Amino acid sequence: MGFRFKINNFRVLQAVDFSPDGVCLIVGPNGCGKTTLLSAIELMRNTFERGFGTALNFLGGASGFPNFFSQPGTPTTLVIETAGFRWELNPTVYQNSIVHPIPEKMSQENVLLFAVTPGETQFQYTTEVLTTNERVTALKRVYENTYPNSEFEDFVKPLTYYQRYYNYQLWQLLKSGSLNSSENELNFGGQNAFSVLRNWHSSKRLRERYDFVISVLQQAFPNFFDDLDFESAGNTVFIRMYHKKIEQAPIAAHLLSNGFLIALLHLMAVCSVPDGGIIGIDEPENGLHPYAIRQLIDAFRERSKEHDLTILLATHSPFMLNEFMEEPNQVYVMDQNESKPIIPLDELKEPEWLKCFALGDYLYGAEFARQGD
Repeated sequence: MGFRFKINNFRVLQAVDFSPDGVCLIVGPNGCGKTTLLSAIELMRNTFERGFGTALNFLGGASGFPNFFSQPGTPTTLVIETAGFRWELNPTVYQNSIVHPIPEKMSQENVLLFAVTPGETQFQYTTEVLTTNERVTALKRVYENTYPNSEFEDFVKPLTYYQRYYNYQLWQLLKSGSLNSSENELNFGGQNAFSVLRNWHSSKRLRERYDFVISVLQQAFPNFFDDLDFESAGNTVFIRMYHKKIEQAPIAAHLLSNGFLIALLHLMAVCSVPDGGIIGIDEPENGLHPYAIRQLIDAFRERSKEHDLTILLATHSPFMLNEFMEEPNQVYVMDQNESKPIIPLDELKEPEWLKCFALGDYLYGAEFARQGD
């Protein structure tokens, strides 16, 4: 399920209109807003779950919220559209404060369903008058009042499951393992990976996730990876790896390479997203051999197609760009020096012209690495 995301006047992003679908690359120079774009979706997820103030604190607080180059009084708008719904927030944020309540609108096929106007905490949905506050958005209030048969379920589900993966805690995972839990989704730092993977392995409903991860790892690391199993110590879960060419005891997790573990976590990340969901991975190429990158991208495409996922990969990797030679429409170029801060590559350059070049080897250095020129 594709979605549309619009941002005006948020940090480095002045005006973005972004409609990705499937597996997409987001490329551009440092400081152009790739990470900000992924975190803005996270901001809307956390706003739904905990209120705008708490969500903004998760991203560092109110300081620097409006775009540095915007004129005073320029409104901020955050919009996400999917499943036929459009949710819009219009927060007013000063250096150290937020104006509550946050103006908010929810529409379906251009029909306004409810709205919170500036200065008003009450709003109407159908025949009911409801109240919002700093911790509960109008959308959350309506969703809770209509659950479990809410008309907003198809909109809320992909939003609440959105996760941005950007800084796996490998050292902690290798040293301490994962706490035994019943969780079935990888958290953003990956600390629960071994427990989640074991839960998938033992679940009839979720076993396909485990099988997918193992099969892709076997393709990405054909010279040494065969299989995994699990061991427990108290309330902690670890994995062990079976090597293709070593018949002795399995290899403990702390002896595995960072690249192998990063690939494992990336695959678990995309398997943690429900059908129709959205996921962002920042710099997925880190620590990975080009062959493994190719296998993972192919796996992401397969998973995206089968489960209707939108997978956003923010990258600086020329090799990853080269893997999209046949899909320039899936590459989004960010550059704040352009009239459109984000634009599909096949709109920036003619597709037939692009076929003459290796995107990463030539175009990345020539076109996307500029800043301030």
